[in-house]
Amino acid sequence: MKRGVVAIVGGIAAVAQVAEAAYVWPSKYDEIEDILSLQTGYRSRGFVEGVTPCSFGGNIAGRQFAAEWIRTAFHDVATTDAAAGAGGLDGSIWFELDRTENGGAAFNNTFSFFSNLYSVRASASDLLAMSVVVANAGCGGARMPFRAGRIDAVEAGPAGVPEPDTPMDTTRSTFAKAGFSESEMIALVACGHTLGGVHSRNNPHITGLDPTPDTVTKFDSTFDDFDNKIATEYLKGNTSNPLVVGKNETLNSDKRIFASDGNKTIQDLGCTKNGFKKACADVFTRMIDTVPSAVQLTEPIEAVDIKPYVGLSLGENGSIAFSGRVRVRTTEGTGRDVSDLTVHLSFADRNGEGTVTVPTTLDEGGVTYGLWGETFVWYQFETVIPAASGISKFLIHLTNPSTNATTVYRNGGGSGYPLDDALLYQASASCVDRTSVNNERTFTVTAAVREDRAADPVKMELVRLVRRQGIIHRQLVVETVDLAATAGEGESGYVTFQGQIQLPTNGWSTSFDLVLGGGEKEVRLDFLKTQTFPELLGGRAALGDAGEEAERFPDASIDVRRLRLRVYEDYEDATQIVVPCVMPFKVEWFLKSGHAIM
Repeated sequence: MKRGVVAIVGGIAAVAQVAEAAYVWPSKYDEIEDILSLQTGYRSRGFVEGVTPCSFGGNIAGRQFAAEWIRTAFHDVATTDAAAGAGGLDGSIWFELDRTENGGAAFNNTFSFFSNLYSVRASASDLLAMSVVVANAGCGGARMPFRAGRIDAVEAGPAGVPEPDTPMDTTRSTFAKAGFSESEMIALVACGHTLGGVHSRNNPHITGLDPTPDTVTKFDSTFDDFDNKIATEYLKGNTSNPLVVGKNETLNSDKRIFASDGNKTIQDLGCTKNGFKKACADVFTRMIDTVPSAVQLTEPIEAVDIKPYVGLSLGENGSIAFSGRVRVRTTEGTGRDVSDLTVHLSFADRNGEGTVTVPTTLDEGGVTYGLWGETFVWYQFETVIPAASGISKFLIHLTNPSTNATTVYRNGGGSGYPLDDALLYQASASCVDRTSVNNERTFTVTAAVREDRAADPVKMELVRLVRRQGIIHRQLVVETVDLAATAGEGESGYVTFQGQIQLPTNGWSTSFDLVLGGGEKEVRLDFLKTQTFPELLGGRAALGDAGEEAERFPDASIDVRRLRLRVYEDYEDATQIVVPCVMPFKVEWFLKSGHAIM
């Protein structure tokens, strides 16, 4: 197989340019929208769990993720050169941790928390920006927008983040160079210090406490609430902020900054709690939207109203399996009541003709919740399509049974949600080996290509995670692998293609694209995920897919999500169950148990 390698790189800063675009499926921002919208509950991505409650810090004394996330973003932005378009929020902070100005574990802690979300569709810098939005929301702050599109830096930016002993004139000029006024400087510091405190482990000279055990001196009396106590306690003279009342006046940087305009801004911030929250949301938005001049951010990402998650695969008996889910936003104000709502799809054949209705059922897994009271429910479906006629697009229909009123969703006002059945991903025959050889695992990918396109090249573009010495987040490198047609006759008008690649044991979980042909005829299946088990609808794969053993145990099924074999009748023997592309595993069938654990 031929392979080619090209690194995904980024690089350069100023306030964002904004690109205007309505949501159309599929979107390259689908993944980042999921991460932002699906916070808790069923099928959630879990970002907000790091700041729930606001004081949470992974059960490590003194740690507070919310404060660390905001601090990391500030340190990343602080040395921006707005006039030159250099710097900004670009993730360069993770190349700069050998500097004294970036001391402490906060920066690596921050990336470690969301490292499982990092991908070619969610840059480290976008996730860092989102962490400020999530921390602000999780701690009771005012709503702030999130824009996507940041490109990660590939090297360190300039030094010069203000430190506690930095002279006021230098601090002021650093903020000005980054594009922030004096009042914005004061607001950024006050808003950043309404949470958290100073660790004695890293700053005993500031706290006046022994470095061990680590003790945190809080900035205000409500370190886990996004309120204006940082301002009111300073103004009343009863603050415990170690950067205001420290014994060494040289290190009292908050005191100098707050007083730099004669206390005018800090007094404004101390007026009302809601006014403080609004001011902080505004200045935090300015901070995270300060990006390299080459970066063009999106409009604010909003929760998508109706969003499909669908796939096609080659089935049995000359059919194509069409399955997936539809996510429906049911937030108050949408007018959607799950007790009076049905969903169905309709699709057209390969030539764009005909209408076939596909019913859905409400997924009973539960509700998904977003940051600002958003709620979502899920409807699932599975049907088969004759391979001879195929599919080209589908529509989504929402009906209120009580009134018979139906709304049809056509994909942003277009002609429908597009699908191309020329290239099918065969998830049940694609996986990463469960065992390692020389610290590597073999990844096998399988695709089905319609016979009329079988002469076109088929390739996989896999994202390899490459470790970098001293840098916590890995480099994302795209490696191309050509897929070859397998021996044997085509099935149901399709030809099977397959390819393999070795992945490191500690980096096998990644994403890849499948590509058929090129130019105007190119067909892509983007952002597929490597897996050790087939990822099928509802997390369940019928044992019938596993071969002859299914005939002996017709009422068993594999619950992929829990990695457990469930059995619905009593069997007295043990056997080897072979799942496609997965190492055989032995299962004991316990009498009267109702299930067997692997």
